[in-house]
Amino acid sequence: MISIKNVSKIYSNGARALSNINLEISKSEFVFLVGPSGAGKSTLIKLMYREEEATRGQVFIDTINLSRLNPKQVPLLRRRTGVIFQDFKLLPTKTVFENVAFAQQVIGKSKQEIKVNTLNILELVGLSRKKDSFPSELSGGEQQRVCVARALVNKPQILLADEPTGNLDIDNAWGIMELLDKINREGTTVVMATHAMHIVEKMAKRVVKVEEGRITDHKLGEAY
Repeated sequence: MISIKNVSKIYSNGARALSNINLEISKSEFVFLVGPSGAGKSTLIKLMYREEEATRGQVFIDTINLSRLNPKQVPLLRRRTGVIFQDFKLLPTKTVFENVAFAQQVIGKSKQEIKVNTLNILELVGLSRKKDSFPSELSGGEQQRVCVARALVNKPQILLADEPTGNLDIDNAWGIMELLDKINREGTTVVMATHAMHIVEKMAKRVVKVEEGRITDHKLGEAY
């Protein structure tokens, strides 16, 4: 599903973010990326949806070599990949419904299909009653649920989450993790970068440790 081969990333200012990374993630896996701030976790996530490109090495999604993608093909890749951010990135002047609908409008879905899909996904994340609310009227946990809905509404094969619980209290964090676990059990591959070791320790998923731009350890089905 995701194959990262001998990947290094050096930014234009000379900062080295990743060094010779090799990582294989199978279809329907749930993988945590853990490690200190600045370790390279976010860069690794960005490579998986071509927000960043590798300086050396190759990143594959199935048989697609991301380094060889024409820029016009990147939107097609992202239809298969949902992304959740720590800082939400919601459109402040759009309602909950409109934020989720927008993710479908940009790929040309019909108005009827958008309506049905949006209402269904808002029901899944428990926000049906908030569909006409604006982001400023929601709690942090509710805003992150909108992000989950937006990431999932196009039924991606892969869900990438960069510190999705970082700004949430413990109850809301677990609410988001329950959603991600449910989605994974239904077949979506989930890759999540996190500092929240209390979550990692309880979830019993595969753990990949990143330090100073290198993968330093793997554990399967158990925590650090």
